[in-house]
Amino acid sequence: MAAFGEWRAALELMIATDGGEPYKKRFLELFPTVRQHFAFGGWMAVRALPYMDAEFRQQLEESVKSYKTELDAELAKTPFGVPPSLGTWGGSGFVADFGAGMYFLHKAFPQIVGPEYTLRAANYLLGTHPVSSTSYISSVGTVSKLKAYGNNRADGTFIPGGMIPGYIVIKPDFPECIDDFGFLWFEDEYTISAAGEWILAANAADALVK
Repeated sequence: MAAFGEWRAALELMIATDGGEPYKKRFLELFPTVRQHFAFGGWMAVRALPYMDAEFRQQLEESVKSYKTELDAELAKTPFGVPPSLGTWGGSGFVADFGAGMYFLHKAFPQIVGPEYTLRAANYLLGTHPVSSTSYISSVGTVSKLKAYGNNRADGTFIPGGMIPGYIVIKPDFPECIDDFGFLWFEDEYTISAAGEWILAANAADALVK
């Protein structure tokens, strides 16, 4: 969604300029579109709250309430309480992003969003997921993925802290994530962005339990 990319840029520039008026104006112009697609990263709007008035906070609060209602209905379809991966590419990155985003919503609106969403995301990545109890974060957890596909791909080994995509669904309905084979990149690939997603989600979970 092109408007969302522009909205994010306006948000970052507004923060960088301590509420710069041109960026704030564009941010507000695009916010109605973001509200319509709140699940697509709308949580980032909480970062704008220090620069906004009470009316904006009210609009954002209404969006969070609506989003939570829709989200809870979707999450009720899985016993793991996080967005499920239903395709041919592992979905751990989406879960990490979900955990981090819900942390920011919880901090801004604790009366609406509880801490359990972020904690479920961390638990999922560390082993509470389909197929196995193997942690998707190499060397983190009692049993973790120790054969993965990164710049170590010819070694049959792992990079500590790397996060793999996780299980896939082989059509029509067979979930798979092979522990002892690291060459299926849609299950086992490391990326720098995925490691960053895990670091943010892990720190969010850690902050909630301290």
